[in-house]
Amino acid sequence: MERLLSAHESMMVAGDMRVVTVWELRGDLDEPALDRALERLAERCPVLGGSLSCQDGRAYLRMPEQGRTAVPRLQHATELGPELAAGSDWSAGPLLRMALVPGEPGHHHLVTTLPRACVDGTSLLSLQRAFWSFYAEAYENRQHPARPAEPVRPVQPVLAPAIEERFADKYTPDDLRAYVDERARTDARMPSVALPALAATGGAPGPDPTFGAVRVGLDAARTAALADLAHHNELSVNSLVCGLLLAAVRPCLRPDTGPVRVCCGVAVDMRRRVAPPIAEDVLQSAASGFPVRVTVDTGADPVELGRELAASVRENLDAGTAERELAAFSYMAQQCPPTFFVTNLGTIPAPPLPGNLAVTGVRVLPMAHIPTVFAVVTRFDGELHTDLTFSHAWYTDAQIEELASRTHEVADAVVARRPEAVRARP
Repeated sequence: MERLLSAHESMMVAGDMRVVTVWELRGDLDEPALDRALERLAERCPVLGGSLSCQDGRAYLRMPEQGRTAVPRLQHATELGPELAAGSDWSAGPLLRMALVPGEPGHHHLVTTLPRACVDGTSLLSLQRAFWSFYAEAYENRQHPARPAEPVRPVQPVLAPAIEERFADKYTPDDLRAYVDERARTDARMPSVALPALAATGGAPGPDPTFGAVRVGLDAARTAALADLAHHNELSVNSLVCGLLLAAVRPCLRPDTGPVRVCCGVAVDMRRRVAPPIAEDVLQSAASGFPVRVTVDTGADPVELGRELAASVRENLDAGTAERELAAFSYMAQQCPPTFFVTNLGTIPAPPLPGNLAVTGVRVLPMAHIPTVFAVVTRFDGELHTDLTFSHAWYTDAQIEELASRTHEVADAVVARRPEAVRARP
């Protein structure tokens, strides 16, 4: 069984795009239970035992015959940094890599890597919840061997069609070409400023094939204050975070002063926007997005930037831009990448774990060798986190660390100067 990948999925395969999840754990891990949980997860999602291949310029997702799938096995790594960029041979399968990385005594990092073409944020988090449920089950079964495990029902469809098929009949080729032409005219009329690619060589990707990730973390008090500020201004927290990033990135751009146009890519979950909706446990890339251009001056107000961005997001959602971006993807090979791309995954609850094992943190990190910084916004244990991921072929650690530091400063300054927006708390 196989499926020809769509244009946006094929691009992800060609660009070696992957998404990495890092669970920060404290306590005792039962490694045999981890192995058993991986086996059960592959039974639940057989596509994990498949493979990706390219032939005659086309990319395919292939499922081997029953009993011949490549079962994921727990790996061991010595350092977290190299594991974020660990290569996987997706053509041989399986489509999931999981590695255990030791930290300080009693602490661990559990790192999972999946090809981005086969997963999005929604299905990724569903997959992770299922894994921890299987781990708890395997742990208990090892403590009580006589207790039989519940049978696993595979998620259907095993090989989901591309999201583009859900709205393929809505747009003719002429409609899509017209959209692409208008998009190109907008790019030419309102070009955005890119973050200087200091790691590039002569305008081409530099030699370092690894990835980097820097976290901007706000404690619970600052998170609550920021949420109050957003709601006081009738903004979503995500729009305000985008405003913070827009203000923070301005000093990193050229020219040093004056207004410049910044392009913020905004992710859109398409699962609930198609009929019938796509279940969250179906593994596939079902997210889209669109560019939002905002003029950012030196010292611009992040709240006003967030308000301007929010209005543009609503306008694009009403116009069906997210659908058109996917439907027309094959026509847009030369589209300009955004300055940064924001994905909001919302609150990630800590899974209930057996024994003395506890989750102390989680990071979801999209990785790609393109000149764009990815910003993933999550909440965990009452704290708001924005993880900035990037390719070392384009940007340096110092660049992104500076952006992270400026984002911290902008967030603190915005909350501090608007105390009237923060409700008193007991």
